[in-house]
Amino acid sequence: LQKYLQKRIHNMVVREINDITKLEQTPMFKVDKLLWGTKECPKTYGYLGYKKKDGFYLRMICEEKNPYRSYKKNMDPVYKDSAMEAFFQFFPKSTNETPIYLNFEVNANGALLAECGPDRENRICLQEDELSQTHCRVVIEEKFWKWDLRLPETLLHKIYGSFELENEFRCNFYKISENPQIEHYASYSAIKTERPNFHEPSYFAKAVIK
Repeated sequence: LQKYLQKRIHNMVVREINDITKLEQTPMFKVDKLLWGTKECPKTYGYLGYKKKDGFYLRMICEEKNPYRSYKKNMDPVYKDSAMEAFFQFFPKSTNETPIYLNFEVNANGALLAECGPDRENRICLQEDELSQTHCRVVIEEKFWKWDLRLPETLLHKIYGSFELENEFRCNFYKISENPQIEHYASYSAIKTERPNFHEPSYFAKAVIK
């Protein structure tokens, strides 16, 4: 576990909520670390709350007019459009293997790319029944678009096996487009690698549930 914590450069507080309609009363996080030569990026921020015995609720908002969106199906490479992303890593006590992390990536069409695995090369795509549990929803307004996602404990148990959710986990949040005309990269917790790669758990932020 230590090697995943040694490069941690950001902390995050995740509040418990009883009513998901109050999600935006939780602390705001900002995706404002410009990466790999990015000069500008649409303003992106979000809220993350935890409902006990239910799961995590995420809302990300991007102040981007008419976001580029070409892909329409789940598991499409939405990062080639304009996309928002959320990565989560949990640490069950019952294994000595490299901790699994989950990536959720979405474009303004609501096409969701979601995978799990220990590193960038060894990922397993979530199945449609698992994707349906996330209640993924995107809304496009005139001056912004937003993304709502649920990460249920039932899905975490399926992926990680039997474990009790600790008060601490790891996460990072991103804004990306690999389209050469609007290419940009930004993160919540900064990544200090030479080449673009969001799959860097050692730079995930420490998140504490309170």
